[in-house]
Amino acid sequence: MPKKVVVVGAGAGGGLAASRVRKMVPEGEAEITVIDKTGRTDFQPSYTLVALGNRDPSQISVSMDRFAKIGIRSIKGEVTGVDVRNRTVSVGTEKISYDTLILSPGVKFDGQSFPGYDSAYHFWDMENSMALRKKLSAFRGGKIVIGVTTQMYKCPPVPWEMAMMLDEYFRAKGLRDKVEITVAHWTKKPMAMFGPVISDPVAGWLEEKGINSINGFKLASIDGEGQKLVGESGESVDYDLAIVAPPHRAPDFISGNPDLTSRNGWLDSNTKNFRNRSYDDVYAIGDAIAPSIGIGMAGVFAHFQADTAASYVAGDIIGSYDPIPYNTIGLCASDTGDAGWIAYCDFKSKIADSRTPFPDCRSMGRSRLLKVAHAIYEKYFLASIYGGWY
Repeated sequence: MPKKVVVVGAGAGGGLAASRVRKMVPEGEAEITVIDKTGRTDFQPSYTLVALGNRDPSQISVSMDRFAKIGIRSIKGEVTGVDVRNRTVSVGTEKISYDTLILSPGVKFDGQSFPGYDSAYHFWDMENSMALRKKLSAFRGGKIVIGVTTQMYKCPPVPWEMAMMLDEYFRAKGLRDKVEITVAHWTKKPMAMFGPVISDPVAGWLEEKGINSINGFKLASIDGEGQKLVGESGESVDYDLAIVAPPHRAPDFISGNPDLTSRNGWLDSNTKNFRNRSYDDVYAIGDAIAPSIGIGMAGVFAHFQADTAASYVAGDIIGSYDPIPYNTIGLCASDTGDAGWIAYCDFKSKIADSRTPFPDCRSMGRSRLLKVAHAIYEKYFLASIYGGWY
Protein backbone atom coordinates (compact mmCIF):
# COMPACT_ATOMS: atom_id res chain seq x y z
CA MET A 1 0.00 0.00 0.00
CA PRO A 2 1.35 3.47 -0.84
CA LYS A 3 2.09 5.74 2.10
CA LYS A 4 -0.22 8.72 2.47
CA VAL A 5 1.66 12.02 2.55
CA VAL A 6 -0.51 15.04 3.31
CA VAL A 7 0.92 18.54 2.85
CA VAL A 8 -0.81 21.62 4.25
CA GLY A 9 0.09 24.68 2.20
CA ALA A 10 0.96 25.05 -1.49
CA GLY A 11 3.52 27.83 -1.23
CA ALA A 12 7.31 28.00 -1.15
CA GLY A 13 7.44 25.42 1.64
CA GLY A 14 4.53 23.04 1.18
CA GLY A 15 4.28 23.18 -2.60
CA LEU A 16 7.97 22.55 -3.06
CA ALA A 17 8.05 19.79 -0.40
CA ALA A 18 5.24 17.94 -2.20
CA SER A 19 7.02 18.27 -5.53
CA ARG A 20 10.33 17.10 -4.05
CA VAL A 21 8.79 14.04 -2.38
CA ARG A 22 7.11 13.17 -5.68
CA LYS A 23 10.53 13.19 -7.39
CA MET A 24 12.34 11.32 -4.61
CA VAL A 25 9.87 8.50 -4.03
CA PRO A 26 9.08 5.96 -6.78
CA GLU A 27 5.55 6.01 -8.17
CA GLY A 28 3.22 3.70 -6.31
CA GLU A 29 5.00 4.10 -2.98
CA ALA A 30 3.53 7.47 -1.99
CA GLU A 31 0.11 9.03 -2.42
CA ILE A 32 0.59 12.80 -2.02
CA THR A 33 -2.18 15.29 -1.24
CA VAL A 34 -1.74 19.06 -0.97
CA ILE A 35 -4.33 21.18 0.86
CA ASP A 36 -4.46 24.96 0.53
CA LYS A 37 -7.28 27.39 1.23
CA THR A 38 -6.46 29.61 -1.78
CA GLY A 39 -6.24 26.78 -4.30
CA ARG A 40 -3.12 28.28 -5.85
CA THR A 41 0.59 28.97 -5.46
CA ASP A 42 1.66 32.62 -5.55
CA PHE A 43 5.15 34.02 -5.96
CA GLN A 44 4.73 36.24 -2.94
CA PRO A 45 7.80 38.49 -3.45
CA SER A 46 5.98 39.90 -6.49
CA TYR A 47 3.02 41.20 -4.47
CA THR A 48 4.86 44.55 -4.50
CA LEU A 49 4.79 44.48 -8.31
CA VAL A 50 1.09 43.64 -8.31
CA ALA A 51 0.41 46.62 -6.03
CA LEU A 52 2.38 48.89 -8.37
CA GLY A 53 0.63 47.62 -11.50
CA ASN A 54 3.72 45.89 -12.93
CA ARG A 55 2.28 42.39 -12.63
CA ASP A 56 -1.21 40.96 -12.93
CA PRO A 57 -2.21 38.17 -10.54
CA SER A 58 -2.19 35.58 -13.32
CA GLN A 59 1.50 36.30 -13.98
CA ILE A 60 2.66 35.31 -10.50
CA SER A 61 0.18 32.57 -9.64
CA VAL A 62 -0.46 28.95 -10.65
CA SER A 63 -3.58 26.91 -9.89
CA MET A 64 -3.09 23.81 -7.74
CA ASP A 65 -4.95 21.89 -10.45
CA ARG A 66 -1.57 21.62 -12.18
CA PHE A 67 -0.36 19.29 -9.43
CA ALA A 68 -2.35 16.55 -11.18
CA LYS A 69 0.18 16.61 -14.04
CA ILE A 70 2.92 15.42 -11.69
CA GLY A 71 0.78 12.87 -9.87
CA ILE A 72 -0.22 14.93 -6.84
CA ARG A 73 -3.79 15.32 -5.60
CA SER A 74 -4.89 18.80 -4.51
CA ILE A 75 -7.72 20.01 -2.31
CA LYS A 76 -8.85 23.63 -2.07
CA GLY A 77 -10.04 24.10 1.48
CA GLU A 78 -9.18 25.47 4.89
CA VAL A 79 -7.70 23.15 7.49
CA THR A 80 -9.68 23.36 10.72
CA GLY A 81 -7.88 20.77 12.81
CA VAL A 82 -5.12 18.16 13.07
CA ASP A 83 -5.44 15.04 15.22
CA VAL A 84 -1.89 13.73 15.57
CA ARG A 85 -2.94 10.70 17.60
CA ASN A 86 -5.39 9.46 14.98
CA ARG A 87 -3.36 10.88 12.08
CA THR A 88 -6.10 12.92 10.47
CA VAL A 89 -6.43 16.42 9.05
CA SER A 90 -9.85 18.08 9.10
CA VAL A 91 -10.96 20.19 6.14
CA GLY A 92 -14.47 21.34 6.88
CA THR A 93 -16.43 18.18 7.69
CA GLU A 94 -13.97 15.89 5.87
CA LYS A 95 -11.22 14.02 7.69
CA ILE A 96 -8.17 13.12 5.61
CA SER A 97 -5.88 10.41 6.96
CA TYR A 98 -2.10 10.47 6.65
CA ASP A 99 1.01 8.43 7.36
CA THR A 100 3.22 11.51 7.11
CA LEU A 101 2.12 15.12 7.55
CA ILE A 102 4.05 18.17 6.32
CA LEU A 103 2.77 21.46 7.71
CA SER A 104 3.57 24.69 5.87
CA PRO A 105 0.37 26.70 6.30
CA GLY A 106 1.84 30.19 6.30
CA VAL A 107 0.39 32.76 8.67
CA LYS A 108 -2.92 34.34 9.57
CA PHE A 109 -3.24 38.10 9.16
CA ASP A 110 -5.02 39.50 12.20
CA GLY A 111 -5.66 43.15 11.43
CA GLN A 112 -8.83 43.12 13.53
CA SER A 113 -6.73 42.72 16.68
CA PHE A 114 -4.76 45.92 16.06
CA PRO A 115 -6.32 49.28 17.02
CA GLY A 116 -7.37 51.23 13.94
CA TYR A 117 -5.92 48.80 11.42
CA ASP A 118 -8.98 49.02 9.14
CA SER A 119 -7.65 52.44 8.04
CA ALA A 120 -4.47 50.95 6.56
CA TYR A 121 -3.54 49.17 3.33
CA HIS A 122 -1.00 46.41 2.78
CA PHE A 123 0.58 44.20 0.10
CA TRP A 124 1.28 40.99 2.04
CA ASP A 125 -1.30 38.96 0.09
CA MET A 126 -2.81 39.04 -3.39
CA GLU A 127 -6.20 40.49 -2.52
CA ASN A 128 -4.81 43.37 -0.48
CA SER A 129 -2.13 44.06 -3.09
CA MET A 130 -4.92 44.60 -5.61
CA ALA A 131 -6.74 46.97 -3.22
CA LEU A 132 -3.53 48.96 -2.73
CA ARG A 133 -2.98 49.00 -6.49
CA LYS A 134 -6.33 50.75 -6.95
CA LYS A 135 -5.53 53.25 -4.19
CA LEU A 136 -2.08 54.06 -5.60
CA SER A 137 -3.37 54.53 -9.14
CA ALA A 138 -5.62 57.35 -7.88
CA PHE A 139 -3.04 58.90 -5.52
CA ARG A 140 -1.94 62.33 -6.76
CA GLY A 141 0.01 63.66 -3.81
CA GLY A 142 0.46 63.60 -0.07
CA LYS A 143 2.22 61.62 2.64
CA ILE A 144 2.73 57.87 2.31
CA VAL A 145 3.94 56.14 5.45
CA ILE A 146 5.06 52.50 5.52
CA GLY A 147 5.08 50.75 8.89
CA VAL A 148 4.76 47.40 10.65
CA THR A 149 2.60 46.26 13.55
CA THR A 150 4.98 43.57 14.75
CA GLN A 151 8.65 42.61 14.74
CA MET A 152 7.91 39.33 12.92
CA TYR A 153 6.44 39.71 9.43
CA LYS A 154 6.95 38.22 5.98
CA CYS A 155 10.06 39.41 4.11
CA PRO A 156 11.85 41.66 6.64
CA PRO A 157 13.50 43.98 4.03
CA VAL A 158 10.29 44.73 2.13
CA PRO A 159 9.15 47.97 3.85
CA TRP A 160 12.31 49.73 2.62
CA GLU A 161 12.20 47.93 -0.73
CA MET A 162 8.63 49.11 -1.29
CA ALA A 163 9.58 52.68 -0.35
CA MET A 164 12.27 52.72 -3.04
CA MET A 165 9.90 51.15 -5.56
CA LEU A 166 7.31 53.83 -4.76
CA ASP A 167 9.96 56.48 -5.39
CA GLU A 168 10.48 55.09 -8.90
CA TYR A 169 6.72 54.63 -9.41
CA PHE A 170 5.90 58.27 -8.72
CA ARG A 171 8.91 59.55 -10.67
CA ALA A 172 7.60 57.70 -13.72
CA LYS A 173 4.21 59.36 -13.22
CA GLY A 174 5.76 62.82 -12.81
CA LEU A 175 4.40 63.10 -9.27
CA ARG A 176 7.45 62.49 -7.09
CA ASP A 177 7.71 66.13 -6.00
CA LYS A 178 4.13 65.90 -4.71
CA VAL A 179 4.62 62.70 -2.69
CA GLU A 180 6.45 62.36 0.62
CA ILE A 181 7.55 58.79 1.41
CA THR A 182 8.44 57.68 4.94
CA VAL A 183 9.36 54.35 6.51
CA ALA A 184 8.54 54.27 10.24
CA HIS A 185 10.08 51.11 11.67
CA TRP A 186 11.12 49.65 15.01
CA THR A 187 14.76 49.05 13.95
CA LYS A 188 17.45 51.58 14.91
CA LYS A 189 18.58 51.86 11.28
CA PRO A 190 17.05 50.69 7.98
CA MET A 191 17.45 46.89 7.75
CA ALA A 192 19.51 46.93 10.95
CA MET A 193 18.61 43.28 11.59
CA PHE A 194 21.09 42.32 8.84
CA GLY A 195 24.03 44.30 10.20
CA PRO A 196 25.93 47.35 8.92
CA VAL A 197 27.10 45.67 5.70
CA ILE A 198 23.47 45.81 4.55
CA SER A 199 22.07 48.65 6.65
CA ASP A 200 24.62 51.31 5.74
CA PRO A 201 24.18 51.21 1.94
CA VAL A 202 20.39 50.98 2.25
CA ALA A 203 20.34 54.07 4.48
CA GLY A 204 22.40 55.87 1.84
CA TRP A 205 20.06 54.92 -0.99
CA LEU A 206 17.03 56.09 0.97
CA GLU A 207 18.69 59.43 1.65
CA GLU A 208 19.64 59.84 -2.03
CA LYS A 209 16.03 59.24 -3.03
CA GLY A 210 14.62 61.66 -0.47
CA ILE A 211 12.86 58.91 1.50
CA ASN A 212 12.41 59.65 5.19
CA SER A 213 13.41 57.11 7.85
CA ILE A 214 11.87 57.22 11.31
CA ASN A 215 13.87 54.63 13.21
CA GLY A 216 13.03 53.07 16.56
CA PHE A 217 9.31 53.67 15.96
CA LYS A 218 7.15 51.02 17.64
CA LEU A 219 3.63 51.31 16.30
CA ALA A 220 0.89 51.07 18.93
CA SER A 221 -2.23 52.12 17.00
CA ILE A 222 -3.55 53.77 13.87
CA ASP A 223 -5.72 56.86 14.19
CA GLY A 224 -7.79 56.65 11.03
CA GLU A 225 -9.82 59.78 11.71
CA GLY A 226 -6.78 61.90 12.47
CA GLN A 227 -4.67 60.04 9.88
CA LYS A 228 -1.77 59.34 12.21
CA LEU A 229 0.37 56.36 13.09
CA VAL A 230 0.75 56.48 16.87
CA GLY A 231 3.84 55.06 18.58
CA GLU A 232 4.15 53.38 21.96
CA SER A 233 5.58 56.56 23.51
CA GLY A 234 2.75 58.71 22.17
CA GLU A 235 4.68 60.12 19.22
CA SER A 236 2.81 60.21 15.91
CA VAL A 237 3.43 60.29 12.16
CA ASP A 238 0.91 61.97 9.85
CA TYR A 239 -0.19 60.16 6.71
CA ASP A 240 -2.51 60.43 3.74
CA LEU A 241 -1.92 56.78 2.87
CA ALA A 242 -0.78 54.25 5.46
CA ILE A 243 0.77 51.00 4.20
CA VAL A 244 1.23 48.78 7.24
CA ALA A 245 2.13 45.12 7.70
CA PRO A 246 -0.73 43.48 9.61
CA PRO A 247 -0.18 41.38 12.74
CA HIS A 248 1.02 37.90 11.76
CA ARG A 249 -0.36 35.00 13.81
CA ALA A 250 -0.21 31.24 13.66
CA PRO A 251 -3.32 29.83 11.93
CA ASP A 252 -6.09 28.90 14.36
CA PHE A 253 -5.72 25.14 13.90
CA ILE A 254 -2.10 25.47 15.05
CA SER A 255 -2.33 27.98 17.89
CA GLY A 256 -5.05 25.97 19.61
CA ASN A 257 -3.24 22.62 19.35
CA PRO A 258 -0.54 21.95 21.99
CA ASP A 259 0.59 18.83 20.11
CA LEU A 260 1.80 21.03 17.25
CA THR A 261 3.18 24.10 18.96
CA SER A 262 6.24 25.20 20.85
CA ARG A 263 5.91 27.38 23.95
CA ASN A 264 5.54 30.53 21.84
CA GLY A 265 2.35 29.26 20.18
CA TRP A 266 3.93 28.73 16.75
CA LEU A 267 4.68 25.43 15.04
CA ASP A 268 7.22 23.22 16.78
CA SER A 269 10.12 22.07 14.61
CA ASN A 270 13.91 21.71 14.53
CA THR A 271 16.59 22.63 12.00
CA LYS A 272 18.08 19.16 11.54
CA ASN A 273 15.14 17.45 9.84
CA PHE A 274 12.12 19.70 10.61
CA ARG A 275 10.23 17.01 12.48
CA ASN A 276 7.91 17.81 15.34
CA ARG A 277 9.84 17.01 18.53
CA SER A 278 7.11 14.70 19.85
CA TYR A 279 5.67 13.15 16.68
CA ASP A 280 8.10 11.72 14.13
CA ASP A 281 5.43 11.56 11.43
CA VAL A 282 4.78 15.32 11.53
CA TYR A 283 7.08 17.83 9.82
CA ALA A 284 6.81 21.63 9.94
CA ILE A 285 8.44 24.23 7.67
CA GLY A 286 7.95 27.78 6.44
CA ASP A 287 6.74 31.01 8.02
CA ALA A 288 4.85 29.29 10.84
CA ILE A 289 8.08 27.88 12.32
CA ALA A 290 10.15 31.07 11.97
CA PRO A 291 9.53 32.34 15.53
CA SER A 292 10.35 28.88 16.92
CA ILE A 293 13.73 28.51 15.20
CA GLY A 294 14.78 32.16 15.43
CA ILE A 295 14.88 33.40 11.83
CA GLY A 296 12.69 35.67 9.73
CA MET A 297 9.75 34.77 7.52
CA ALA A 298 10.86 34.41 3.90
CA GLY A 299 10.24 32.11 0.97
CA VAL A 300 13.94 31.37 0.52
CA PHE A 301 14.05 29.82 4.00
CA ALA A 302 10.93 27.74 3.34
CA HIS A 303 12.44 26.57 0.04
CA PHE A 304 15.55 25.08 1.66
CA GLN A 305 13.55 23.70 4.59
CA ALA A 306 11.36 21.89 2.05
CA ASP A 307 14.42 20.24 0.49
CA THR A 308 15.60 18.91 3.84
CA ALA A 309 12.19 17.80 5.11
CA ALA A 310 11.36 16.06 1.81
CA SER A 311 14.59 14.06 1.94
CA TYR A 312 13.73 12.76 5.41
CA VAL A 313 10.16 11.96 4.35
CA ALA A 314 11.58 10.01 1.40
CA GLY A 315 13.78 8.10 3.81
CA ASP A 316 10.76 7.30 5.99
CA ILE A 317 8.93 5.83 2.99
CA ILE A 318 11.57 3.94 1.03
CA GLY A 319 13.81 3.00 3.94
CA SER A 320 16.93 4.89 2.89
CA TYR A 321 17.55 8.24 1.28
CA ASP A 322 20.57 10.47 1.74
CA PRO A 323 19.30 13.39 3.85
CA ILE A 324 19.81 16.88 2.46
CA PRO A 325 21.40 19.12 5.12
CA TYR A 326 19.55 22.35 5.84
CA ASN A 327 20.96 25.19 3.76
CA THR A 328 20.94 28.24 6.05
CA ILE A 329 21.73 30.76 3.30
CA GLY A 330 19.25 33.44 2.32
CA LEU A 331 19.79 34.99 -1.11
CA CYS A 332 17.51 37.95 -1.76
CA ALA A 333 16.97 39.63 -5.14
CA SER A 334 15.53 43.02 -4.22
CA ASP A 335 14.21 45.94 -6.24
CA THR A 336 15.56 49.32 -5.16
CA GLY A 337 13.49 51.24 -7.69
CA ASP A 338 16.13 52.37 -10.16
CA ALA A 339 18.21 49.19 -9.83
CA GLY A 340 18.17 45.57 -8.75
CA TRP A 341 20.19 44.44 -5.75
CA ILE A 342 21.26 41.01 -4.55
CA ALA A 343 22.13 40.40 -0.90
CA TYR A 344 23.53 37.19 0.60
CA CYS A 345 23.13 36.20 4.25
CA ASP A 346 24.13 33.01 6.07
CA PHE A 347 21.98 32.45 9.17
CA LYS A 348 23.93 29.47 10.52
CA SER A 349 25.42 31.31 13.51
CA LYS A 350 22.14 33.13 14.19
CA ILE A 351 20.21 29.84 14.32
CA ALA A 352 22.87 28.22 16.53
CA ASP A 353 22.84 31.09 19.03
CA SER A 354 19.92 33.53 19.16
CA ARG A 355 22.18 36.04 20.94
CA THR A 356 24.15 36.53 17.71
CA PRO A 357 23.24 40.11 16.73
CA PHE A 358 22.85 39.51 13.01
CA PRO A 359 23.65 36.93 10.30
CA ASP A 360 26.77 36.91 8.14
CA CYS A 361 25.70 39.14 5.24
CA ARG A 362 27.24 40.73 2.19
CA SER A 363 26.07 42.71 -0.81
CA MET A 364 26.48 40.86 -4.12
CA GLY A 365 25.97 43.90 -6.33
CA ARG A 366 23.46 46.52 -7.40
CA SER A 367 22.73 47.55 -11.00
CA ARG A 368 19.92 48.20 -13.45
CA LEU A 369 20.63 44.84 -15.06
CA LEU A 370 20.02 43.01 -11.77
CA LYS A 371 16.34 44.00 -11.86
CA VAL A 372 16.07 41.02 -14.20
CA ALA A 373 17.16 38.67 -11.39
CA HIS A 374 13.79 39.00 -9.65
CA ALA A 375 11.90 38.15 -12.85
CA ILE A 376 14.09 35.11 -13.49
CA TYR A 377 13.60 33.77 -9.98
CA GLU A 378 9.86 34.39 -10.25
CA LYS A 379 9.68 31.99 -13.21
CA TYR A 380 12.11 29.49 -11.68
CA PHE A 381 10.12 29.34 -8.44
CA LEU A 382 6.87 28.30 -10.11
CA ALA A 383 8.67 25.90 -12.44
CA SER A 384 10.47 24.24 -9.52
CA ILE A 385 7.12 23.27 -8.00
CA TYR A 386 4.97 22.39 -10.99
CA GLY A 387 7.50 21.73 -13.74
CA GLY A 388 7.66 23.76 -16.96
CA TRP A 389 7.97 27.54 -17.25
CA TYR A 390 5.19 30.05 -16.67
